[in-house]
Order: sequence, then structure tokens, then C-alpha cells
Amino acid sequence: MQALLFVLFLVFTNWFNRYAADDYFFIGELNSKSFKEVYHYLYYDWHGRWSSNFLFLAFLELRSIPQFLMAYFLFSYSFLLLGIYHLFKQINKNFKLLLTKKQLKLYALIGMGVFFFCTVNPNETWFWYISSGVYFWSIIAFIFAMSIYFKATKSVFNYTIYMITLLFVGGSNEPLTAFLGLFFVYQLIKSKNNKLNYLSLLIITVSFAINYLSPGTLNRDEITPSLGFVNWVLYIGYGSVKYLLFTCYKTFFPGVLFAVPFYILGKQNKLSKPNFKPIQQLYYSIIGIITVVVINQTIVVTALGGLSPDRAQISASLFIAFIIIRYLFLLGAYHQQKAIAIKLVLIFNTIALIIFNVFYFRTHLNFSKKYDERIELITTPTTQKTIEITPLPYAGYLYHAELKKDPNYFINQHLKSGLGIENDLILGE
Repeated sequence: MQALLFVLFLVFTNWFNRYAADDYFFIGELNSKSFKEVYHYLYYDWHGRWSSNFLFLAFLELRSIPQFLMAYFLFSYSFLLLGIYHLFKQINKNFKLLLTKKQLKLYALIGMGVFFFCTVNPNETWFWYISSGVYFWSIIAFIFAMSIYFKATKSVFNYTIYMITLLFVGGSNEPLTAFLGLFFVYQLIKSKNNKLNYLSLLIITVSFAINYLSPGTLNRDEITPSLGFVNWVLYIGYGSVKYLLFTCYKTFFPGVLFAVPFYILGKQNKLSKPNFKPIQQLYYSIIGIITVVVINQTIVVTALGGLSPDRAQISASLFIAFIIIRYLFLLGAYHQQKAIAIKLVLIFNTIALIIFNVFYFRTHLNFSKKYDERIELITTPTTQKTIEITPLPYAGYLYHAELKKDPNYFINQHLKSGLGIENDLILGE
């Protein structure tokens, strides 16, 4: 039931999804310039994330399709779900868990939900168009890469997809690139067959070099604040502590609750009692969470300096989701006694998700209604030089990047450009 309610939430939320004001910049650019010119500008003047830039600009060429945003995000979620399914399928095969195809499909969907609830600021990654090209699709690529990596026998098609996914990650997401690099180095030390690991390291290194050494990245480094060693350490520490103590708890506990079915799956799997020590593994899991957060923050601060956004922690959120899933599954396999309390948790989850869906359905409906009224007001011809805009209501899980009172503020200018109007836009009271 909770999987169904999660799917309904994604569908309804994206029905009400709208472009953020930032998105209109690229709409305006593509309305007046060719794809090649816009892509050239991004790579040579802004940043070198060549793979994600190509993806979101390519999809944006389809913006005339009715309900484009909804179609795009549901397509993206389907690919994420497919990737998680293949990864779980490979884990099931490698560890002989004996899960059925039906179970794999269901728990891939639940795993996707765990990842969602573990994501900090999902409005900036799961529902914001231009950001999703960088962060969300790199997660998809990473999961597909891992599902193929662990296959014992790989076809030519598998190798092709594998190389594409590694190229995409290296060209879009710096923290995931670092995690992959560390993984392949570890595998080189551990494994006797190192050809695939050397090839993988070469691919992500070349892809990342195209990204990091681009003229756009170098130009952006010059206009963003540079950090000395002490400030670099302080920003890493501040970001990590902020995430672990003041942000993570908002998503961690909902993620754990949503992951409870994996505990039940562990109990139902009828494995021989695993060599699992709950307290010790809990300690290791906490250490693992802290480690991925610090590594993620280190890479983000190194790449973006003091301007590193919270949404860049989505890579850490993915690993936290897998840590939670692993721990609960093994804990379920370890516990042999009946767990009546777990059934009560599932009932609580269902009731909470129903309330969650109803609340955010109404919230997103109200937001989209006011948003559409705003766009209609802006695009209606008028002799007024300046149009005063009423602030939008609470957007829930949707991202909109509100306008400012200053008509020259970049977001105000982006909206003007995307809508093709000459009037100045200011945010009223």
C-alpha cells in the first residue's frame, strides 16, 4: 500500500509541477538561439558539466509537448526504478537471496521511496527541471553502472551502456565521480581481474577532465570565492555538521520508516541466521553515513567553494538509503521471532502517507493555480512598463525560485526572457 501511495504522490505532484524561474533562462535562450549556441555558451562560459548540459537541453527541445514536465519526470522516475530493479536483481543473484521477480519489482519501488525520503531538499533534485539533469540523472547513471559492473557475464550492449553511464557521471556529478573512483581503486587492490577497473577509472577520469578543465569551469572558478586551506576545512566541517545534525534528521527518520518492509523481507527470506551483530552493525552503519557525508561535502566544497548547494548532498543521500535498507534487511533475517510492532509501523506508514498525500495534493494544487494566474497576468498585453507580481503561496515539494523586488534580479530577468516580454517584473507585498 505504501508503494502505491508513493507512486500517487509522484504522479500528482508532477501534474502540478511548473518551471522554476531559472528554467526560463534556458527556454529564452533556446527560443532565440540554436541548441549548439546555448550548449557552447554553457561549456565555454559557465561550467563544464558537458553530459548533464546536453541532456537537459536536449529534453527541453521537447517543451512544446503537453504536460512536458510531468512526462519528463515520470520518464526519469521510470528509469531510476528500472536501474534499482536491475541492481536489486543482481544483488539477489549474487547473494542467492531467492527473491521472486514480483518481490524485486515491489522492493525496487520501495527502495526508490526510501531514497526519496532520504533526499535533502528533494524539491531541488526530484522536481526542478534543470537541476535534475545534473543530480537526478547522474544518480540513475550511477545505479545502472553498478548493476552492470556486478554482472558475471556482460554483453556488448551491457558494456556500451556501462561506458555511457560512467561518461555521464564523470561529466555531471563530482561527488559521485569521487565515490566511483574510490570504489574502482578499492577493486583494483582487492580484485585479480583488473581490466574492467582500469577501463572504468580511465573513462571517469577522462570524462571528469573534460568537465573540470573546461573554459566554463575555469571562468566560474574566477568569479566564485576561493577558499584558503583553513576556510576549506571549516566549510567542509560546517556543511557536514549541518547535514548530519540539523538537516539529515528531517529525512533520515521518514526514510527508516518507509524502509521497514525490507525488515519484513529479511524475515520472510528464510535465510540461515546471518553472522550479524545488530549493535556492531549499527555502529558501522553510523560510521558509514558520517563517512559518505564528509566525502561528499569535501568534493562539493573543493569543486564549488563556499557556494556549494544542499542539493549536492543527494549522492550521500543515496548511500544513506542503501545503508538503511541493508541494515533493516539483515536485522529482519537475524530476528526470528514474530514482530507484531512492525505491522503497527506499516499501519502507521499507510495512515501517514494518506495524510501526506492529501496535504500535499491540496498544497501543490493551490500553488499551481496561483502560478498559472501569475503567468497569465504576465503574458497578457499591457501598457504598464512594470508589472507587480503577488508572491506565490507555499510550494511544498515543488521548486519555483521566487522573484525579487528588484526588477534587474537575475531570476526576474530569466522569467522575462523565457516568456518573451519587455515589461519589468517586480515582486509585490
